[in-house]
Amino acid sequence: MDRFWAVLFLTEEGRPKSALMLYSFCLSLLFFGIYAFAYGFLLDVLEKLFATYSVAVRNAFQAIVPGVAGSIVCCSLFFLFKDRRLVPATYIWLTLYALAALIGMLLVTAGEESRIFLYFYAMLVPTGLISGDAAMFLLYRRYRRKQEETKNQC
Repeated sequence: MDRFWAVLFLTEEGRPKSALMLYSFCLSLLFFGIYAFAYGFLLDVLEKLFATYSVAVRNAFQAIVPGVAGSIVCCSLFFLFKDRRLVPATYIWLTLYALAALIGMLLVTAGEESRIFLYFYAMLVPTGLISGDAAMFLLYRRYRRKQEETKNQC
C-alpha cells in the first residue's frame, strides 16, 4: 500500500507530487461513500413509497433519485473549498473508478452473470455520474467565466 501512495502521489522526499491530485483522490473516496449511503438509504424508502406502481416506474425512481440526491450533496461541496478545481477533479476520479469497475467486471464475468452485472451497473452508476459531472461542468464553467470577467475588468 505504501508503494501505491508513493508512486502515485509522493516524491522521493515524501512530499505530494500534486496536492490537487492527492486531495481529489481522498475526496473521491468520501464521495463514493456518500453515493453508497444515498443508494443504501433511499432504495428501501423508494421501494415502499412506490410499491403500488409498476416495476418500470419503481426501477426508474430507484435509479434516478439516489444518484441525483448524492450529486446534490457532493456538488454542494464545490462552494466549500477555496480551490474550485477540487470537486471537478474528484468527479474525474469517480468516472475512472466507474470505468475500471465496468471493464474489470466485463473481463471477469461472462454470459448471464455479465448481463446481471450490467443491469445493476446501469441502474446504480450512470445517474450519479452524469448528474454530478454535468453539474460540476456547469458550476466550474460559470466560476471560470466570472473569474475571467473580473480579470478583464481590472
